[in-house]
Amino acid sequence: MPSQPTLRRAWPLLGALLLPLTATAQNNDTGSSALAATRAYAIPAGPLGQVLSRFASESGLMFSAAATLTEGKRSPGLRGEYSVEEGLARLLQGSGLRHRLTGDGTLTLERQEQTHALQAVSVTGTAQARYESRYADSSLRLPKNLADTPRSIDVIPEQLMLDQQAREMADAFRMSPNIVVGDGYGNTREHTLIRGFNRNDNIYRNGIPASNASRIDPATIDNVQIIKGPVADIGRMSPGGIVNIETKQPRFQRGHSLAMTFDEHGQRRGVIDLTGPVGDSQNLAYRVTGAVEDSETFRDTNVDRRFLSSSLLWQGDSGVRVGLNHEYTRDRRDIDRGLITVATGNSKRRIVDVPRDTRYDGGIPNERDSEVHLGELSVIIPLANPAWEIDNTLFYSQEDNDDLRAEVAAAGPDSGLPDGTLARRVISNQDQKIVHKFFRSQLVGDIGTVIPVRLATGVEYREFHQEWKNFSGAPQVGGTVQDPDSFTLVNDIGTPVNAQSFDVTLTSYGVFSATDFSLTDTLTLDIGLRYERFENDYHHENLLTNETRDLDSGHNNKLTKGAGLVWKATPALNLYLSYADTFEPQNIYTGNQQVIQQDPSEGRQVEAGAKWHSEDNRYFITAAVFDLRENDVVETVNGEPVPTGGITSQGLELTVTANPVTGFNLRAGVGVLDAEIDSDNTATDGNRPRNVPKTTASLWASYEFQNAENILKGLGMGGGITYASNRYGDNTHSFDIGDYTVLDAGVWYYLPLHSGERWRFDLGVKNLTDEEYYTASGGNYRISVGAPRTVFGGVKLEF
Repeated sequence: MPSQPTLRRAWPLLGALLLPLTATAQNNDTGSSALAATRAYAIPAGPLGQVLSRFASESGLMFSAAATLTEGKRSPGLRGEYSVEEGLARLLQGSGLRHRLTGDGTLTLERQEQTHALQAVSVTGTAQARYESRYADSSLRLPKNLADTPRSIDVIPEQLMLDQQAREMADAFRMSPNIVVGDGYGNTREHTLIRGFNRNDNIYRNGIPASNASRIDPATIDNVQIIKGPVADIGRMSPGGIVNIETKQPRFQRGHSLAMTFDEHGQRRGVIDLTGPVGDSQNLAYRVTGAVEDSETFRDTNVDRRFLSSSLLWQGDSGVRVGLNHEYTRDRRDIDRGLITVATGNSKRRIVDVPRDTRYDGGIPNERDSEVHLGELSVIIPLANPAWEIDNTLFYSQEDNDDLRAEVAAAGPDSGLPDGTLARRVISNQDQKIVHKFFRSQLVGDIGTVIPVRLATGVEYREFHQEWKNFSGAPQVGGTVQDPDSFTLVNDIGTPVNAQSFDVTLTSYGVFSATDFSLTDTLTLDIGLRYERFENDYHHENLLTNETRDLDSGHNNKLTKGAGLVWKATPALNLYLSYADTFEPQNIYTGNQQVIQQDPSEGRQVEAGAKWHSEDNRYFITAAVFDLRENDVVETVNGEPVPTGGITSQGLELTVTANPVTGFNLRAGVGVLDAEIDSDNTATDGNRPRNVPKTTASLWASYEFQNAENILKGLGMGGGITYASNRYGDNTHSFDIGDYTVLDAGVWYYLPLHSGERWRFDLGVKNLTDEEYYTASGGNYRISVGAPRTVFGGVKLEF
């Protein structure tokens, strides 16, 4: 069994790692240097006054202006990397205004013929903290500061992923409380559990449900947003929440980079990222991001991945924005089912005591080959009234994949086999095709009544189609738990004992609205509504007997609703209370012997919390308590779907992002969760769901020398800790997979070149203490193994 150092032992170790960093931290007065520094912005189009206020907040400026200057004017927003002066020029384009920055930091807005001085404009400190992002634009119908949102949303920015050298999405997930990963079909797809609820298709992309059944390449990720709990105006989603990925967008300032990462086990990955205006255009920009990976892992599995994203953005002087993106991914990797368990008596099991790199595929090339194409078209059109715009999105994706794998079907006397003997079979999914179509049109704007109102309302269409063939061979007895390679399996998929074909389509139509009411200067009410109509069609054919079965769920309807109240108790402290419900279609379930139709599961959440930021914006703290429930859940018992009661989940979360002094940044979070199965099945009733820990915690802190006069300028160092308490490997609690505490550390150095070009060099160690642990369980014979101590490196050129 793996060693299990406790969190109590780990925190002092991390403190020792970070102590020298804090001791050398220096607080620099950035002053007017912040005006020349560039930073990335992702500010959507909107009323000019609101857009300028957000720009000032992110730039570290104090901003005030007469309302008559910006009244009735709109700005196209700002996406890309700009200095303060460049950003203001872009924001004011076409407004009839211009800006002027004086040497003492005073900002002046001017009409073409008249100058208006602003009284309280000054640079008050550093720009936004390195590991903090206050906005999650594509996650919300009405973009706003997260401090003003009555729900928990964790945003993991690209900078944090870069400093941690994140190679997969799972590296980002661990920085959010009460979220862990699942086994993900042998680690070939994204799979998360949020607040105790298990979903492997709750991944959104730029606010669009992506339904991706493969790994997501991190090369194009700008930030990862984890939305906790149900969202009524989304309606159809897991009650635990969703993950939304915001991708990198074209920008009008040229920026290019080349990067390569590697580690001691054979990871080799290269990334290219190019963006800028097309020619000398002020209205058309492009972005091309590509990645190539040919890697091996510590378990001697292979990853062969090719990725290319191509984007164009046209921004008209009137505020019209048209974005077009195409992504291509080819992902070939081994299906790694990990280790297995054996029976110990009294309906209990344990994970086998074998080396971490032990494979049970019996010589069969366990491989999944996936090819994905997706396209996204976004058109934003301002209306004659500058307070309103129409936002249209069209999305299409198609994934084609095949896989072949060998899996353990039984082991030992409890399965009628000699002690330690294995029974395995070869399985294949062939000609699998997944097509997802999505369209949304929404009207967004402000209503200037006695009670100011912001409104987003529209329609959505979503169609998900999946078809595939499944083949399985006969059980093959041979090999042992300790020496699985002593018997070589035969690929008998050509003469299967079971062959089936499936064809499933889920179609839905939704009408939604999200409304913010500014009841007073300190009190805001959010209302979310959605009415959805959906149906599910199912076709199954036994390819050996030619028997077929067709089911049509017919039309179903569901209204979801939610409300949230935010009270600005002080200028720095917001308190909130919210309620939302949701549902998930689950009309048709397929087992080994039977197919059942089931009503949609329904979930709801009550959440209360607080969000506080310091006056200088160097600290941002959020805290939340919540109560979640999902009804009409289906469990799989011995391969068959069984309707049961539901799942309840209560807990609390705390996250902290801090920039105490210039160059020092910290992000930490802790979650405590009490999740239970409420089931008619006595074997699972009252148990904690599989893979769900009671406690999760994480911390990452870094220091980067930024004083221009310091000889160490450009040198950075960071360290972090991730903890998860004990988890059970199945819902009956027949075995557990233990807890884990993993320490990481790294250093980097920026080497400046001429004309703003620079190199970045990375070197570090993941799992510094070589902790033996398991990341997830997919069942008795599917235990995912955590990586051992790993030395990694990287180099990046920005030009």
